[in-house]
Formats: sequence, structure tokens, C-alpha cells
Amino acid sequence: MRTIALIAACILAGSSAAGCGDAQQGRSGLESVTRDSAGITIVENERPAPDTRLGWRIAEAPTVSIGAFQGDPEYQLYQVRDASRLPDGRIVVANAGTSELRVFDAAGAQLDTWGGLGEGPGEFGDFAAPWSVEPWPGDSIAASDLFERRVSIFGADGAHGRTFLLEDPYYRLVGVLPDGKTFVGTATSFTAGTMGTGMVRMDIEYAIAGPGGGVHMALGAYPGQERYIIDDDRGMRPYPQAFHHSAIARVWGDLIIVGSNDLYEIRAYTADGALARIVRREHDVRSPTRADHDAHLDELYADRTEQERARTLAELEDMPLLETFPAFGRVLTDARGYLWVEDYQLPGEPAPPWTVFDPGGQVLGLVELPPDLTIFEIGEDYILGRTTDDLGIERVQLWPLDRSDP
Repeated sequence: MRTIALIAACILAGSSAAGCGDAQQGRSGLESVTRDSAGITIVENERPAPDTRLGWRIAEAPTVSIGAFQGDPEYQLYQVRDASRLPDGRIVVANAGTSELRVFDAAGAQLDTWGGLGEGPGEFGDFAAPWSVEPWPGDSIAASDLFERRVSIFGADGAHGRTFLLEDPYYRLVGVLPDGKTFVGTATSFTAGTMGTGMVRMDIEYAIAGPGGGVHMALGAYPGQERYIIDDDRGMRPYPQAFHHSAIARVWGDLIIVGSNDLYEIRAYTADGALARIVRREHDVRSPTRADHDAHLDELYADRTEQERARTLAELEDMPLLETFPAFGRVLTDARGYLWVEDYQLPGEPAPPWTVFDPGGQVLGLVELPPDLTIFEIGEDYILGRTTDDLGIERVQLWPLDRSDP
């Protein structure tokens, strides 16, 4: 194993050998090696055993669940894109289906509605907006309007403060840094008649913008998701590649994470674009089989009519296999500066656990999070996310998190 080999090499060569650092053992008993390379901190982590769990505990049920099938329309959620908890316990929900921010108290009771459909100050467009809500310095909230490139700032009382535009072509607010700078990204776009038929992987460009939306530092282009493109006399039809890789972008304290999940490697940069930290963890590299691929497509298009499904699968007969599965799934950061990385869910296996790293990048252990929960935010003592039941009813839920070891 890479980590063990590195530890052994450092021991044999002596602790002062170039490239060697401190071998440390976390409270979980896992080994990590931290070293410095030209001012960049590199942390190599042993992989936790599959049956080990960090002592933190998630409650068996949520203490707050917002959402209803019928009754008061303020509780009927539709196209929830994001949610955030304010310091006083209120929960702000980005309900894109009505172009609103809906505000609920700490127990889930509806309090207020901010924004609405329109082009005026503090209003949102009619497609996928508001897309996100992010804490803004000074107990305010930043809400983004995805395709209009607008970011609106609301005070804790709901008063609209100001709206600014992200500089073209950056359209997506990824996160907000502690000093008010924003982490932004571009869209992945396809133009009919220019692609042909085959697999493509479009780049996504990222930048750090100032508090007013102007670009402070361009961070360059990074590979996004693979797509299988069919571009013929019927037009262009992009399909998701089976087991596609993804771009990874997240604010981590005063750093930003940007890269992809091709390898188990998290790269963190300063707001000036300098590489500051690399976090690695051992993992098994596996390749999808044709059986994995075909089963994935069968499941992906299972809800289509028999005729539509047969036509789609026939179109995708020549979709190539990817060489490897992604190294990991989603990446989140929490209020304490910890890094949460979801293991990739392999075909036929149950929902995977998450690996938790401390603020320095050393692995602590594995944690199981509520299944079928799209997680928006991890706070000091809670997890906030969205669930959707079999009837399509969306609910925003808060699950207590106990970080003390039993």
C-alpha cells in the first residue's frame, strides 16, 4: 500500500530524507503521512477498513422535516435546489419551482418568503432559480440565479441589500470565501453540428471573483463529466456516460477545492490560485464491465415507455466503456473545516460511507449518513438536506449530528 510503503521508506532513509514527513496515527488508528514539497502540504492517508466507523453518531430520524403533499402551499416544496441554516436556527430553502427563498423557524414552521419571480431587485428567473443559498459575511445570505448570472444578497431580516452580476462567462456560484470573495464556474455546453458522434469531455473553467462579481483570479479549466454525443440529421442528443467522472469544486475554509474524481486526490488552492494542499487516500482502482455498463443503462432508462426505452438503448449500443470507476463520489466541507468525501457507489453494492478528514487533511474514519439524502450543509451539530419520496414529495430535513465519541 502506498502510504505504508512511504512510511517504511522514510523510516529506512531517516526522518530528514527529502520528501519524507511526519508519520502520524489519528485517533481512529489510521496512519497518515504529512510532508512538505516546495511549500505545498501533501497528506497521504491509509484507507479505513470497510467495517470501521468513526464514533460520531447521526440521529435515527430527523428532528425537522419541512414539506407536505397537500394543505398550506407554503409547505409544498418543488425543485428545492439548496438550503442553509442561519445562526439563529432559521432554515432558508431555495425553492426554485416558485422562484422563492422560503424561510422556516428552527422547528420547521413557515415564517416568511423572500424574492419571487421577476427581473427586479432580489427577484429570480423562472428556470432553476434560486439555484443556491450560501452564508455571506455578516449573517447575510447570498442567493444565485443560475442562468442570469445574478447573485442577490439578503440581510438576516430578509431585506434585499444588493444584486451583482458574475462576470461573463462565469455563471455559477460555487461558494463564498470568508472575506466575501466568490468561487465561480462556467457551464458545460454543446453546439449542434460541431461534435459528431462519440464520447466527449468538456472543460469547466473556474475563477475567484471579488465581492462585486468581477474576476479576481482565473483558475483555469478542469475536466467535467463525460458525455456520449449523437449528432446526426435528427439533431444533437447528449447522453450521460455510464459511471462518468465529475468535476469537484468546493470552498474549504479559506481555501478552494477544484479538480475531478478521476483519482483519489483532493487539491486545495488559495484565493490567489496557489496550490496549498494535496490530500490523498488509498483506494482500489476498478474498471466497469460490459455487464455493469448495460445494467446501469437499463436502470437509468427504466421509467420510459417500452418503445422509447428500446430506441434509446439502441442508440447507445456503441457507447464505450470508461477505463475506471470514479475514485470517490460527492465532496462536502463542514462548519468546523472538516472534509467529507463519499466513497463511490459501485454497481450492486449498498450506499457507501463517507470518509471524514480533519482540517489538515488527515483521515479520521468512516461515517454513514442518512440514505437517499441530498446533503446541502453540515453544521456543528446537524446535517441539512433534501429527500424525495416515491410520490415525488420533496422535504428538507435536519438530522442531529453528535461528534462526541461514545
